[in-house]
Amino acid sequence: MKLLPLLLTPLLAFPTLAHTGDSIEIRNQLSRYAIALDAKTFNVLSTIFTPDAVFTFPAPLPPQVTGVQNAQGVLAQSLQGVTTQHSITTTVVDFDSNNAARSTSYLIATYFGAGNLTGKALTYYGTYTDQWVQTNGNWRSKNRGLVLVGPIGDLAAFGQAR
Repeated sequence: MKLLPLLLTPLLAFPTLAHTGDSIEIRNQLSRYAIALDAKTFNVLSTIFTPDAVFTFPAPLPPQVTGVQNAQGVLAQSLQGVTTQHSITTTVVDFDSNNAARSTSYLIATYFGAGNLTGKALTYYGTYTDQWVQTNGNWRSKNRGLVLVGPIGDLAAFGQAR
């Protein structure tokens, strides 16, 4: 009799099986974002975010950008001519309902110097927070926040102090 509660305890710590596929889809969306930034395929962001998504960025980017098309422009300009590798690491997805969720993810973003800056690198660490909605069977973020913990490396790798 006492063994059953011990066996069930680990199951209670994880999302229900009903949300397992949704959790995987949200994690895939987070990965698509990182790959889109590195590949400079900013049009992909319209498959990850709602058209009216709100983005909260750290300086030197605008503090708040509304609309995925506007965010595409800000990110394209910010990353122009910079080689990057974004890694989304530790992620927790919590479901508020069958069509709403929240996620918190750690970010490691490395910027590599080019030309006379070859060999220099700058790595930022931070945390993404997203509010997700499911529309037409697809999960999209309607609110994205980024808080940077701090950089390590040479700011020159970014081409200028940013």
